[in-house]
Amino acid sequence: DDTADIQKAAKDIIDGCTFDNNLPCIAEKECFVMDSVADELIDGMQKNGAYLLSPAQVKELEKVVLVEVPAKNPGDKPKLVINKDYVGRDAKVILAQIGVNVGDEVRCIICETEFSQAFVQTELMMPILPIIRCRTFEEAMEMAVKAEHGNRHTAHLHSKNVDHMTSYAK
Repeated sequence: DDTADIQKAAKDIIDGCTFDNNLPCIAEKECFVMDSVADELIDGMQKNGAYLLSPAQVKELEKVVLVEVPAKNPGDKPKLVINKDYVGRDAKVILAQIGVNVGDEVRCIICETEFSQAFVQTELMMPILPIIRCRTFEEAMEMAVKAEHGNRHTAHLHSKNVDHMTSYAK
């Protein structure tokens, strides 16, 4: 939220997302940030080894790291699932698949996206971190809970606001 130490949060989020290339459920899978501090957070993430995708690159990367599974029932939509070839792979290996060549300093791929985007709604288990801007803390909290899909995964909050921390813990 807007009370957090944003530079520390940026480092901690990238460190968490890149731990074991984002395989464990304790690693950051998506980031909901208040719009008022989003630019500063994204800048801090880039200073800590994140590569920021353009919207066009997000579309390209979707085609690489997600595969479409046909619907089981007529009338249902096909489902997107992770491409297992990229689970736990380094960010630079994944980026190379869309023609982006980076050095070893890039540890994580970040992108700004909407809540409905597949990277938010699918547990990727690779160092790709979608970032969703939110107007308020309450909106961010609500979206974070929905995106977790009841999997009972770990949640992180970067804040100095005790009321926000208490709300989120509940």
